[in-house]
Amino acid sequence: MRIHIRYLQRRCQYLRLGSLALSCEQVGGDQLMSSGFAVGHLVEFRGGPGIGRVGAITDGSLRVDFFESTAEPTIESQTVPASACRRVRLAAQTRTFRHNPSTGEWMAGRILATAPGGYFVRFPNADYDMPVPETELRVRWNKPVRNPLEVLVSGGNESGHLYNARLPMVHNLIAQRAASASTPALLAAAAEIYPHQVRAALTVLSDPVQRYLLADEVGLGKTIEASYVALQTLIDNPQARVTFLVPDALRRQWVTELRTKFFTDDFPRRIKIISHHSPDLWEQYHGSDLVVVDEAHQLVQDRDDTDPIYRALRDLAHSASRLLLLSATPVTSSHTTHLGLLHLLDPDVYKWSEREEFARRYQHRAELANHVLSLDAEFHPLLPSTIEMIKELLPPEDSRFTHLAADVLELLDEYEGLRDEARMPDLEARVTALRAHISETYRLHRRVIRNRRSNVLRQNDDSAAVPYEVRGRAEPEKLTAQSYSPAADSLLAWQTQLWGHLLDEGLENRRIDYALALAVLASRLGGSSADYLDALRWRVRRDQGAAERAGLNARERKYLSSVPVAPHEAATLENLESASAGEGAREVDELIDALLPALRKGGRIAVFCGPGSLASTLTARLRSRFPKVSFFEHTRGAGPDASETATSSWRKPVVSAAVLIADDSAEDGLNLQAARSVVHVRLPWSPNQLEQRLGRTDRYVESNEQRQAPRQYVLTDAEAHSDEWLSLLTGGYRIFDGSVSTLQDAIAEGLAVVWAQALEHGPEGLPGFAEAVQEQLDRARREIDSMDTLESIFDTSPHDIDFAERLATFDADWAATRNDLLGYTGRDSSDGIKLRHTVRKIDDVMCEVFDLKSRPLISPHLYDRANLTKEMARGTCSRSQALKAPGTRLFRIGNRLVDTLASVVWCDDRGQATAFWRAEVAHRGEPEPYFGFDYLVEADISSALTLTLPLVQQSRDAESALRRQAERLLPPFTLKVWVPAGASEALADGDIRRWLQAPYRATDHNYNSKNIHELMNLFDGQARYAASARGAEAVARAELKRVTNLADRCAVAQEQGRQRLSVARAQAEARQAAGRLLGEKENYLLDVAITDALVQGLSNPTVRLVAATCLVKQGLRRIPRSD
Repeated sequence: MRIHIRYLQRRCQYLRLGSLALSCEQVGGDQLMSSGFAVGHLVEFRGGPGIGRVGAITDGSLRVDFFESTAEPTIESQTVPASACRRVRLAAQTRTFRHNPSTGEWMAGRILATAPGGYFVRFPNADYDMPVPETELRVRWNKPVRNPLEVLVSGGNESGHLYNARLPMVHNLIAQRAASASTPALLAAAAEIYPHQVRAALTVLSDPVQRYLLADEVGLGKTIEASYVALQTLIDNPQARVTFLVPDALRRQWVTELRTKFFTDDFPRRIKIISHHSPDLWEQYHGSDLVVVDEAHQLVQDRDDTDPIYRALRDLAHSASRLLLLSATPVTSSHTTHLGLLHLLDPDVYKWSEREEFARRYQHRAELANHVLSLDAEFHPLLPSTIEMIKELLPPEDSRFTHLAADVLELLDEYEGLRDEARMPDLEARVTALRAHISETYRLHRRVIRNRRSNVLRQNDDSAAVPYEVRGRAEPEKLTAQSYSPAADSLLAWQTQLWGHLLDEGLENRRIDYALALAVLASRLGGSSADYLDALRWRVRRDQGAAERAGLNARERKYLSSVPVAPHEAATLENLESASAGEGAREVDELIDALLPALRKGGRIAVFCGPGSLASTLTARLRSRFPKVSFFEHTRGAGPDASETATSSWRKPVVSAAVLIADDSAEDGLNLQAARSVVHVRLPWSPNQLEQRLGRTDRYVESNEQRQAPRQYVLTDAEAHSDEWLSLLTGGYRIFDGSVSTLQDAIAEGLAVVWAQALEHGPEGLPGFAEAVQEQLDRARREIDSMDTLESIFDTSPHDIDFAERLATFDADWAATRNDLLGYTGRDSSDGIKLRHTVRKIDDVMCEVFDLKSRPLISPHLYDRANLTKEMARGTCSRSQALKAPGTRLFRIGNRLVDTLASVVWCDDRGQATAFWRAEVAHRGEPEPYFGFDYLVEADISSALTLTLPLVQQSRDAESALRRQAERLLPPFTLKVWVPAGASEALADGDIRRWLQAPYRATDHNYNSKNIHELMNLFDGQARYAASARGAEAVARAELKRVTNLADRCAVAQEQGRQRLSVARAQAEARQAAGRLLGEKENYLLDVAITDALVQGLSNPTVRLVAATCLVKQGLRRIPRSD
């Protein structure tokens, strides 16, 4: 019977609503356009701030009014062409507000279904759905709620259950902002938090001008730093175009890293990864928002501004809004290389037309670096003279140098000794500060970030962050070839006869030229004669096909062909061709027999064969002989896609053995630190190339099993060059002891002389040169140390160190983040928006899985479900869990689902205001109302932004960068203030405040539409209630500094800012004066003015209300439950 009555009621409402709609069209006929728009229609348009209401129609245009709250029903209006607008059909669950034209009252409800001319709307505490004409409905625009107080005083308050769900989520979102300095990529990326990587990324992202050279030493994670920047660029602007220019062999690795750690596939079609080898296509990517150039030195070395490839790179770089160049180029490398890189960053300051002036500045800096290296507290008698020599090189305007130098000398007596031995730690600290000042002030370019291994690997036992570790290297074990090698004998004969020919012809002075031909031929020996034969064919016959099969690059072809062929060489080639005919299979089988001791060790094994065809031949034969063992091939012949697939399969967990066999395509940039053993079938002729190869496994530690260096094996022949070359590599270059990447220029410079020893004296000449090599590299190392004193990053800024700690500390309490997230979405029938959720094990990780098909209590236009995928809705709140399974997302800001929910939190008015009464057993007398206000406090960046806007193309970019700078000093935070109604002071800490702070609970009673009159009666009407609430909020703001720690926080932040500012100002003035050391055109003083404006804003931060509460305290009373 009840169902039948409800049906009749609804039919009557349909009929009444239909007549209302018809009447509206008849009355407003002159306002109805032929396009179908009428006053009162709900519409939206591209670029608009959400759903609006047609307020007027004139001359083919609509005035669209936007609704903020019942207190501010028309917050903004925009006039747009009618052709740009479209009608909006409100979906079920849309939050809406009805304005009753008869009474003028507002009431909030939610859409249940469409009806003729309007919608069925469910209002709170109603037991039926009311039909309402579209003209009486309003929908909030898509901007954050401007003032929750207005929602409260207008009666728009909702149940405290919504407040309970929303406010912890608000606090957590703000805490994430504070931890990351509004850089969500640092939290959302599934990468371990390492201070040097975070600091580098944040330095870039905090700069309004984001054009940087990331020059960390090999293995420190430049890829991670660049990926942080790329992800944040997309988070800030999901429509941004991001282009990566990378070596072809690394394209798939970049794709994998970006997708599985940084989830860039959440931004489809916005990232393009293109190859170094296709400069003719680069023009298509001009105008990108961000360009990242990996291994940038490969495109710049040995080139100038006339080279077509460099010019194509230049045009691409200069067209981009942001630019990151990734290169481990040593600081001592050619000034031309540095100029080529810096010109890409800043063509106005670093011009090719001024290369001679740049070379002079480069030389002056080298002189300064040599003196700065002598600044050592251990040798304090030398400090006065060293400081005096440095002073002569610096401009007299460098007042900070003068001040810091005086601080050092103050601790020394007239005999240049330490006045008090107990002050040695003070002297060390002051010398470090002086060196840091010189480094930060006189670096070649302020937008170069260079971290050194020695600094990064230094552990801080007090840090909450995970220490950065690399696998390291082990002394190699020899695998001796037992069989006869005609190719090895052939090379010995070639070398002996060639040296004799040079002596006979009086050409011994050209031994350097011929030496590098010997080096290239020697690198093709080992395992099979085929590649050596092909290299010799290129030299003697200029056989192009042979050169390609041997994997000869352009430089190697030049070394082999640039010196005349000696008379004996053709016969040597023919003899070897005859001797090796039909021996290929035997040679490969004997090679396998020699490798078996290493292969039987099991686990993941990486076998490096060097350039040429050997890797493919060896893979095929191993698969034939051992079909049950997993062999994977990474070669140029297999191609980049198949090679990357093979490498990914090789990285998967193994039971017995997984062997990756590679040519030189795997020696640059590839991450192979999962290898337990490394086998070198052939050694490169250049230690620099071997350094690149060793760097594939000597990388950051990803798991406990990688904390031990991989075993190293080298195939050698005691009667050939390989054994003696290995001896020099271990004893002279010491390349298996540690990285020599910073010495690559010195190594390259002396390499021809080294191989000249082998040409003149045979293989035995190589080990005897070890001492000379050591001396040369030691000299180079000292020079590099001195230059690095100027170019490396000094960790002298306390807030930088604290920032990494902030991230790590926040991350450690991931359970709180999970609790707040699930509390908001709704868990175990708790309050929340009812977004269904389950827990499921995926790839051995317990993941939260949100059901995007559920219909949460969110207005659909705020819940961007169309752009959410099921992958975005699966993940974990624990970083350690996410790192176990690549591709597992982290639920933090920066995740697309979390960001969608965050937008709802700020834009949905539900939960922003609540009013309820709470019983207190001991209370006697009249009810006591209190007003509670939750505030968000953040730094004011408006003045700094005004100064910055002329420097950038997009104001949004500048605002984001400055916000990060400010939040490193003053992180955003929330404060809550309670004010008794009618009082002139806020409550300080005490029992009553703690009682008020308790969350809304089941025994509390919400003021809803049925009993709101009780609340109004306490204040003698709505007007006085509103006046009392507004008065209380004014008191709360005035009392913020007295009853909270706001003043202390601002004072600490401003003091840190002033310290930073004083250093920046002194450095800027010194750089402006240091024309012969640096360029004179970089506007450092403007940067200082911007920093000054930021620091001033710290003392008077912006305070924004984010939630308002009215809580009435009263005694026990009997009341029927209705809410």
